[in-house]
Amino acid sequence: MSFKSAVGIPIQSIHSGEVIGQLGYIRGWTKFADGIQAGLFCKYDASTDSIIKVDGTASPVIAGVVRRMVTNGLEDGSVFESDITNVVNVVENGVVTVDVVAGVIPNKFDPVYVYINTDVATTEWGKATNHATDKDSAGNAVANAPVDGYFFEEIEAGVWSVRIR
Repeated sequence: MSFKSAVGIPIQSIHSGEVIGQLGYIRGWTKFADGIQAGLFCKYDASTDSIIKVDGTASPVIAGVVRRMVTNGLEDGSVFESDITNVVNVVENGVVTVDVVAGVIPNKFDPVYVYINTDVATTEWGKATNHATDKDSAGNAVANAPVDGYFFEEIEAGVWSVRIR
């Protein structure tokens, strides 16, 4: 049944850090570094047995994508601090939305890499890219961290769904 006077409310777009579908594996971490952000890849730090932000260190052990806190608003850009939350969920396997490095335009089924350019501090660290290497400030090739996965679909400008295994 339809109504001529119904008010349509547009569906809110999803942003980075959102899980798509019900398959996959999400691990809850109680040990994490403050400032870790939803929608970015994070790395495992064996010395503290915790997850931390990707920081430009060469050859990181990528733990997965930090999941958005489902109780927070979609637009909040969830940054986790240990004095506010006691667990951070990380998608290790499945389909999840991630932020993509500015200026990078992936194609469907391109391989996923984590941007870790080691010689410049940047807000791009931890974002997804389809480039196996990038150039440092001296013009030398710097390897990005490979992820066993692929780009699937653009969700909005700068955000893609990726399948990680």
